[in-house]
Amino acid sequence: MKKPTRTAKKRSPARKTLAQRVQLLEDIEEIKQLKALYCKYCDGGWAGPTHDYDRIAALFTEDAVTDGTSGLTAGRENIRRLYRSYQATPFAFHRVTNPIIKVNGNRATGNWHVLVALTRPDNQAIWIAGIYDEDYLKTRDGWRIQRLKFTPAFITRYEQGWGRERGLAAQAAAEVGPR
Repeated sequence: MKKPTRTAKKRSPARKTLAQRVQLLEDIEEIKQLKALYCKYCDGGWAGPTHDYDRIAALFTEDAVTDGTSGLTAGRENIRRLYRSYQATPFAFHRVTNPIIKVNGNRATGNWHVLVALTRPDNQAIWIAGIYDEDYLKTRDGWRIQRLKFTPAFITRYEQGWGRERGLAAQAAAEVGPR
């Protein structure tokens, strides 16, 4: 019978220095602030219009891509035009939670839950919920969104709730546009 051979011990990953750990925490906090600004600039209707498209566009890289209920939109200028079209939305209020942010040098990924109270241009109140999956790039101007993907869990009329209309997400998504 053959004797088992000894294998080298697995090395534990190199310990990060205090400066590296602080930088990681600072990067994660900057990305959280970036997402908070995104929501702030999308929201409105109580003290001004929704979707401040210039400020929203500035949060993206020049080559950014969004993928939402309106399909793919590529490039900062096209993203600006897309969000400008959303100003027809009289009310929007985003709540994002559960951030999972992973930083790898000058790149990062984020995963967020979102719940949006929104009034469509026809004054229909709706609920939108889903997941944001995002890629970020650290630029000389700070962290920016390079890819934003929104996957709806439900889009439903306020008075119906998500229990009855969850299956209508695709139909409602086409009427609402990306969030």
